[in-house]
Amino acid sequence: MTETTEKNNLKDEIDPRFDDLPAYALGALDTDEERRAVEALVESDSAALTELNGLTETTSRLAAVVSQVAPPAHLKQSILALATTETTTTDKVIQFEADPAPASPWWQRMFQSGLATSAAAAVLIIVVGSVLSYQNSQVSYEIDTLRNDLAAESVLVANLQSELSSTLVDAENRVASMKSEMEHMENEFGATTEMVVHQEEMVSELAIANEALRQALRDQSWLTYVAMKEGYRVESWLASNNQQVTSSESAASGLIAVRVVGNEAVFQVHGLPQPQSGMVFTLWLTGNGDPVPVAQFEVSEIGSATVAFLLPAPLHYFSSAMVTQERSDGVVNYPTGTMIMSADTE
Repeated sequence: MTETTEKNNLKDEIDPRFDDLPAYALGALDTDEERRAVEALVESDSAALTELNGLTETTSRLAAVVSQVAPPAHLKQSILALATTETTTTDKVIQFEADPAPASPWWQRMFQSGLATSAAAAVLIIVVGSVLSYQNSQVSYEIDTLRNDLAAESVLVANLQSELSSTLVDAENRVASMKSEMEHMENEFGATTEMVVHQEEMVSELAIANEALRQALRDQSWLTYVAMKEGYRVESWLASNNQQVTSSESAASGLIAVRVVGNEAVFQVHGLPQPQSGMVFTLWLTGNGDPVPVAQFEVSEIGSATVAFLLPAPLHYFSSAMVTQERSDGVVNYPTGTMIMSADTE
């Protein structure tokens, strides 16, 4: 049997009543009239029902493999035109009678097994499968593209997380350093405050001590006791020549004590103001001729001083003593400055 003969026999075996069954099984009929005609045929013809069940099973298997895609509107006409076209091949076929009959082609075996009953159904399945395979390829390509984009985005997110983590660590280190510096500054401020308080307390204590010293220097009994205890005798008291401005202002006062044996003497003074710039205080004895300068001295911050000197003659030879401000850059033989304090000798 030649190939042309097999094609003609196959065409004769296809029942023209089943032409619309493949399109009906795929839901590809265009009009309601065509669908109603197929349904009426299936209800009245058991062979048509069997063929439709086979086609439905085939489409179900196909749908389980790939997702459904609606075929274009012109597909039906193209398939029907292809199915109804007659083959008019005039090629000669050489037959070898000794050889065994060749196996039926795959598409013929498909028709004989009951999977399809028309060439139109076979062509339709092949076309739809090709379309779905192309679409699956497109979907796979898009999925791969999305995966690549997602991987790139994941790398960017990882980099951002790393940078954010580094920034947070740096910020935490800076905050810790600032806290440490603030604590150090607070400690220094606390130490400074304690030092200021301590200094204020010392100033207050010093003021109390100074006031006590002033009071002691003003106390004649105490000074007399000290002088007598050390072998001195108080010979003269000196008082300030300046009028007191307030009752709380200390008036300058002093004394001259002379050792009982010898010509050694001591002058103690308290309450003197600081001398003018370039000036010093000078102690004078008068009454035995011209005034005699016996000592030059400076005072402490509280205006006190203790000066030892030698008497030029016994003290009873002099009638008075006085303190003046004189220039510190020359020899003074006669009082020319302001008299600060004075007194008569005993």
